[in-house]
Amino acid sequence: MALGLPADISLNELVRVIQKRIAGQVSPKLCQLNRSDYRIFDSSGVNLYDLPVPWWNEHDGGRYLGTWHINVTKDPESKRRNVGVYRMMILNKSQVTVSASENSHIAIHMRAAESAGRDLEMAVGIGVDEAIVLAAASGFSFGIDEYSIAGGLMHHAVDLINCNTVDIELPYNCEFIIEGVLKKGVRVKDGPFFDYTGEPSVNKSAFLFDVRSVGIKREPVFRGMSVGCAGAEDHVLFYLLSHLGLVDFHGSALKQKIQNIFLKRGYYRLFMQAGKMGHILKKKNRRTQNETV
Repeated sequence: MALGLPADISLNELVRVIQKRIAGQVSPKLCQLNRSDYRIFDSSGVNLYDLPVPWWNEHDGGRYLGTWHINVTKDPESKRRNVGVYRMMILNKSQVTVSASENSHIAIHMRAAESAGRDLEMAVGIGVDEAIVLAAASGFSFGIDEYSIAGGLMHHAVDLINCNTVDIELPYNCEFIIEGVLKKGVRVKDGPFFDYTGEPSVNKSAFLFDVRSVGIKREPVFRGMSVGCAGAEDHVLFYLLSHLGLVDFHGSALKQKIQNIFLKRGYYRLFMQAGKMGHILKKKNRRTQNETV
């Protein structure tokens, strides 16, 4: 439906349509932002705890600002853009984790910045078009502009605006615009985080995002997803991407192959459902035993 297609479209037809649209990329276009549409908070006024960020799962180590959003960085030298989706946990009122594998595209940009002795500028867009999140989460080759992929998916160019404090572009209609830098030479703990596999995970080498500016749309809607719930958006998204051959968690070839099989067949969702049912049965059994005693 986010792509303007019938809700009852078959999986095979959906895959065929998406493949065709991806092949017809549409370059983004730059627009002028009406600043009056946003309330802007600079570094002295930033307080991430003021944002309506839920505590998504009881197993999570904190409030996750980024679950269904985009992270945008640029290569320090070539200025080529990467648009990805990397989870983000609030640490304090102005700092957030950014969890990424060492072979991810954002990690490549970070290594280039650190080699030059610099922080890496980053902007985060929350509440963007669903097609942009789909493109950002897909495993395209390094150097491909995901905004152009999203333009192909939507059949029109993605409207972009320049950020206030960093040399990065975000979609025009973001509900929340968050700008800052990934701090060079700093790694922090992210998690635990209850993810699509049905188990809590921890990243002890996450990047540290220092937030310098926050823009909030008038009457905003905070977009996120209930990660770790059977059949939530991450399962739906990865199920689709596995059929498109666009899942890339940057692990070993064998691990990726197994993950793709599990995602394509919905095994992780089934494991979660079975685990939840087992937990309920255990609680019921304990309650019955106590009543008997």
